[in-house]
Amino acid sequence: MNHPLNILVFLSSFVLAIISVLGVIKLCEKYVILDYPGLHKRHKRPTPNLGGAAIFLSFWMVITGLVLFKPNAVAEITAPFLYILGGGAIIFLLGVIDDLHPLRAKHKLAVEMIVGLILYLGGLKADWLSIPGFDSVSLGHLSALITILWVVGLTNAINVIDGLDGLASGVSFIAAVSMALIGFLFEISSVVAISLTLAGAILAFWLFNRHPAKIFLGDGGSLLIGYIFAFISLIVPIKSFTAAALFLPLMVLGVPLIEIGSSFLRRFAAGKDVMKADRRHIFHYLAYLGLSQRQVVYLFYLSGILLGTVAVIMFYFERVLLLGLLILFMVVIFILFFILMGKIRKENKPSRNGD
Repeated sequence: MNHPLNILVFLSSFVLAIISVLGVIKLCEKYVILDYPGLHKRHKRPTPNLGGAAIFLSFWMVITGLVLFKPNAVAEITAPFLYILGGGAIIFLLGVIDDLHPLRAKHKLAVEMIVGLILYLGGLKADWLSIPGFDSVSLGHLSALITILWVVGLTNAINVIDGLDGLASGVSFIAAVSMALIGFLFEISSVVAISLTLAGAILAFWLFNRHPAKIFLGDGGSLLIGYIFAFISLIVPIKSFTAAALFLPLMVLGVPLIEIGSSFLRRFAAGKDVMKADRRHIFHYLAYLGLSQRQVVYLFYLSGILLGTVAVIMFYFERVLLLGLLILFMVVIFILFFILMGKIRKENKPSRNGD
């Protein structure tokens, strides 16, 4: 591992993102590109919401520099680089368009599936299904479908928790650092370099996004970060064919994926559109319990650190036992969430006597 290079890419991405964020804030204020308070939104004042542009610029500038001048550091993405960059540009533009003129969920899903297909054609694909404690199974002809679903799922993972100042950016930073550690353990230099580049950009953005936020990610930013995690996670099994190769990156994103799972089950059970946004996410219910915005965000940070730590520990110890404990933890979270949801609904339901 080239440690000086990894430090350089992190710092370069961080500095470029600082400059980019300041520029984007001025641009949004000048041309009134702002996110106004309203339904499903908790902020009090109009706020620039093209923060994803700063991450897009800083991240891809550093990665492009690595591909051109230090290709050995990112060997796994040099050949499919144009596919990866093209997919990232499409996802970012999709999010920006949705920020400016909201799109229908099915149209966004269709574009995301096309991007998943682009990565598959570029050679980044899931060929094996690996679960700790069981033998790896070749996906065969299902590889394209699983890859597309994987990319769509992870692309939306960050977007679903982007509801409080600093929440999505903070959890993403923790996940990026955890992914870098996994890359280090598997000795995949490209995963380390790409993850640290993303971590540097997100950390710089987080400084302006924490409460009270001066800028938001917007869908352009949250979808882009999810997409980057998607293609990073597909690099791991390409280089390492251990049973944990595809599973550990999934663990790193456990917090947003739990949020996605709870939202899907809740909306499906209620017969509602599973793609339609609402104010019934886990972080909303924690706020209903009386937790302050900072307390909710810190609780999510702690959960992200916990899951990232478990992912790293699973590299060394008995994965079946840890997986069992993790599943138990998630089941308890889901049960508590639905009990809390029912209690709040009952308390808010007006009595028949009109009291």
